[in-house]
Amino acid sequence: MDEENFKSGFAVLAGLPNAGKSTLLNQVAGGLLSAVTHKPQTTRQNILAISEGDHYQIVFVDTPGFLKAQYKLQQTMAACVDRAVSEDADVVLFLLDASANYVDNAALVEKLKTVYCPIFLVLNKTDLVKDSAALDELEARAKQDLKIAKTFRICAAKGIGTDALKQAVADILPPSPPYFPPGQWTDRWERFYAAEFIREQIFLLYQKEIPYSTYVEIEKFTENLGPKNFIRANIHVERESQKPIVIGKKGSMIAELRKRSQKRVEEFLGRPCRVELNVVVSPNWRNNSELLEKFGYIVRDEQP
Repeated sequence: MDEENFKSGFAVLAGLPNAGKSTLLNQVAGGLLSAVTHKPQTTRQNILAISEGDHYQIVFVDTPGFLKAQYKLQQTMAACVDRAVSEDADVVLFLLDASANYVDNAALVEKLKTVYCPIFLVLNKTDLVKDSAALDELEARAKQDLKIAKTFRICAAKGIGTDALKQAVADILPPSPPYFPPGQWTDRWERFYAAEFIREQIFLLYQKEIPYSTYVEIEKFTENLGPKNFIRANIHVERESQKPIVIGKKGSMIAELRKRSQKRVEEFLGRPCRVELNVVVSPNWRNNSELLEKFGYIVRDEQP
């Protein structure tokens, strides 16, 4: 490694729920690091993906979708975004769903006006917009609000335009030695991703409020137990009435969830595992500071 010419830094992805941040993170990381579903608020904590080249190391940061907090869990999610863009970022990637209404980004735009690092405007899901003039208008509106260093039009789901974006991020980073050892892919342990991907399957399998009312806690993660790893997870719900919904008639739903979760976790780990699931009622956990801290969230008394 040529330390004199090496660049390293943090590229923070900021956008509304379902703007495509997690899809983009997985694309630039070259693997499935962030849970992705069609439902908003799938991401609840900042997730790092480390991308390397001969002369650079980019630490991409996937943040929760920017929203107005209605309970303590969402306050911690908003705080994740606030810390990332205000304290950590060397460059912010402002993701816009090109097919959505720009005015919905007003609060996030106000937040981005306070950052001091360069901002890249990333128009995502451009395959859904057939009129190029509409994209031009969207870009112009964003540039009226923010000082944009560069603009990219991409489709993260198909990998269109993401290579150019990644190279531009590498070019703008400051000279610095790498923050993480060569070959490291993320800053999280495998048990964190096991929980994330079980929760991902909850979002995909269940309807209405159930996905948003659940937290997945890995109670046991044992490697090399015979031919398989063993994972026991507790699914926390907020109300007694939600427990039978998660379990399903004669255990049908949780059996399907276990099957899907095991497959997803095995895909990530690259080795066989056995997953067991248990449902626990933790009343109003999304507004319980003590439980949120136990679950690993950083709780602030005031809304950021």
